[in-house]
Amino acid sequence: MKITKQATDEAILKEIGSRLARARLERNLTQIQLATEAGISKSTVQRLELGNVATQLSGFIRVCRALDVIDRFDALIPEPVPSPIAQ
Repeated sequence: MKITKQATDEAILKEIGSRLARARLERNLTQIQLATEAGISKSTVQRLELGNVATQLSGFIRVCRALDVIDRFDALIPEPVPSPIAQ
């Protein structure tokens, strides 16, 4: 599924969870191994992969760091460039 602004929050969370699960499986990690590497509980990994909204953002960041996809955040929310007036 392509994530678009027309997608519901629930659909986006489920898609992100699905992508995290695929990234974990591509690295041949179990949920327990990923949780240990990320310093979070297995249930947090499970909630993230299911797209549950109760998961804290810090857990998401830890999982992304453990899956080595944290550098993609820069593309998600790029650093603002100075305006012409500020330059």
